[in-house]
Order: sequence, then C-alpha cells, then structure tokens
Amino acid sequence: MKLLVILATHAALLGAAVSVPADEFEFPVDESPAQSLPPAQVMGENFHVQDPVHSDGLMHHYVVESRFGVFHAYGHDALMVRLREVAALTTIANTSDANVVLQSVRRGIETDARSALQLAKNPIGTVLGIPKGIGHLLQGYQAQAEEISVTTQQSVHEIGAQSSAATVNKAASQVTVQAKRYGDRYLGLSAAERRWYEKLGADPYTTNEVLRRAVARLAKIDAAASFGMRFAPIGIPFAGEVNRVLQAIYTEDPAVLRKRRHMELESLGLTPSEIAQFENTLLLNPTRQALLIDAVKALAGVEGRVELLRHATEVTSEDEIEVFLHSTALMLRFQKQQPVARILAGLRVPTAQLADGSVAVFGAFDAVQWTEEVAGYERAAHDTIPGNVPTRAIWLTASASARARAELERLGWTVHDQVEADL
Repeated sequence: MKLLVILATHAALLGAAVSVPADEFEFPVDESPAQSLPPAQVMGENFHVQDPVHSDGLMHHYVVESRFGVFHAYGHDALMVRLREVAALTTIANTSDANVVLQSVRRGIETDARSALQLAKNPIGTVLGIPKGIGHLLQGYQAQAEEISVTTQQSVHEIGAQSSAATVNKAASQVTVQAKRYGDRYLGLSAAERRWYEKLGADPYTTNEVLRRAVARLAKIDAAASFGMRFAPIGIPFAGEVNRVLQAIYTEDPAVLRKRRHMELESLGLTPSEIAQFENTLLLNPTRQALLIDAVKALAGVEGRVELLRHATEVTSEDEIEVFLHSTALMLRFQKQQPVARILAGLRVPTAQLADGSVAVFGAFDAVQWTEEVAGYERAAHDTIPGNVPTRAIWLTASASARARAELERLGWTVHDQVEADL
C-alpha cells in the first residue's frame, strides 16, 4: 500500500509539471559526435558514429553504423561496449576462414529479421533493439519489459503469502519455468565459446546477436576440425572489476559459478524467494550478477546493502540495468573516500545515507540538462527521500548544465558533477 501511495504521488507530481511554462525548461539539441567523443570513437576501422547524436537530457543516443550492422548505444558506457564488439567482429573479418562464418551469420540474421516482420532494411539493428531510456529507473514506476522476471516476482509474492498448497505449487512451478528460461539463455555456454570470447576480449553474455552467433559457429567449427586463429584481441580493454569478473567467466563452468553465487547470496541474508528472483531475472546475466554481488560484498558493514540486489531485479530494460551498474560503481568509488552508513530503499538508482544523516544519490549519466523529464525525476527523488535529512547531494559522472545546476541547488541539492566511475 505504501508503494502505491508513493507511485500515485509521483504520478501527480510529474503530471503537475506539464502545466509549467515551456520556457522553464531546457530542450536538448542534436549535436555532432565530435562534441562528446574523441576522434577514435567517432570513426574507426569498419565503423562510424551516426551524425547527429540525439540526447534526452541525461544520456546521448549513439548509433554505430558498421560493416556488420547498425548498433544502438544508450550513453557513452554502452557505446564503449559496442565499439569493443565491432573491434571483435573486425578481428574475425580480418581472418579469411572466419570471415566466411561471419558472412553466413549476417545472412542468417537478415533472414530471421524478415521472417519476424521486422525492418528488412536494418535487420541487425532491429534485432538488437533501440534504446528506450531510463525513465522507469529514475521515476520508480512499475513498467512492462520484454526481459524481466515478472512471473518470478508474482511467484515470490504467492509463496510468501502461503495462501494455499495449490498456490504454493503453482508459484514453485512458475519459478522452475523461469529458471529454465534463464538456464537456456545463459548456462549453456561451452568451454570453446568461452575461449573464443577471451581471444576476442568480449563479454560472453553480450546482447550483440551478430557476435553471439559468430562465436557460436566458430566454436563448433573449432571443435569439429581443430580450426583456430592466432591473433591478439583488438579493442578497448575492460576496466578493473569487469575484467576480474570476466576472467572467472572465461575459465570456469557457468554452473559452477552459479552455485558459488547462490552461496554468496545466502551469506548476504537474502531469503530463498529473493535469491530465486535475483538468479532468474533475465536482465541480470551472469556478468551483471557477479558485478552486483561483488559490489554488495565491498559494502561490508553498510546497513541495507542488499537493497542494491533487490533494486536490480526491478529494472526493466538493458539501458536501465547498465546505468544502474555504472551508478553503483560510482557509489563504490565514493565509499572509498567517505564511508556510507546505509543504502536507502525506494529509489532504484543507488542512494546512500551517511553517518551524519545526509543523503547522496549517484547517477552515471552523460550530460544533464534541466528538461521537463529531468525535473520530474528530481521531484520523484525528492518525494522518496526522508524529509528530515540535513543535506542532499547528487554525484554525477556527467557534466550538469548551468541551468540544471542552478535548479538543483535551488531545490536543495549539492551538485558534484564530472566524477569518474570505474567498472
């Protein structure tokens, strides 16, 4: 009931924002890629970033046009992943035998896209999907999603209610179905595939359908005919914690890693139903699960730290979970300098309270402007955070426009922008 009241209040506040005169807000303008990217990220071997680049007041919407297809990237962090994947595909294409496989993969995706009545002129781009933004993450609204464990969440509630044996059996069956879906998607990764991803310097759980299919076929050929390539990985190296997590994923069986994560979740105090929800949420692939669990372990002694795991199961898109992960990394960097006392529930972006009662919200954004939507996000956050806190601060990886900074400070926020986050 309390959640419904909060959501209704948020809706009212955001609805009220519509009546504000238009000149009260900034309107993001399109810009050339060079305004936000260094030359090496604007154009390179087999790719260029589409001009112009759109913005929604928080994030840039990049479109990578490449020899291998059109890839959308919501924000700079996502762009770095896509460029790393283009580099991996370029490595494959530069080897003649493997290039035959790559051409076959592209034809297969084009056929699949047409059979699904998707846009034939951009089959690869439509398979990967167009970013939808992070409104649900920032507003706290319940939203629909294609890859979210809705069924598992319903099952968790039914199991908790223990209303009847039939309800419990039905809920348990739904959890089993969701676990099978997760297993089919992530736990069948072969050792040969893992070796190929390591050679290419890519995440085995990428959403890049072109790369996934190429690696799957290369691994099968390799196993059948001792086919191999000798090359050094081309691309942008992963940073700190991601690199450490991927080294384990490259070398260990997915089922073994899953069992280890399960034991870690138990040690963190999650209930069996919460563990089932976290383990089987499709957006939380094994890489993301490992990063989140490691983040929570790094917050040893912080009250409510498992809220980060609960929040992660409620996000509804690839864009949201990636922003959430990078925002969590930003909070961990902050924690090393200024200890956090507890993690606050309510907001899905990482929100911490310090020993003196002050609150800090962390956001891994590209460029913050004072748009109508951003004003609504601020209202939702302001309404969720306890009213008796001495100070409220927001820590951003982005630069805040002069107008955004002025409005946030007028509303009682201390703004720290252009803070680096290492993931």
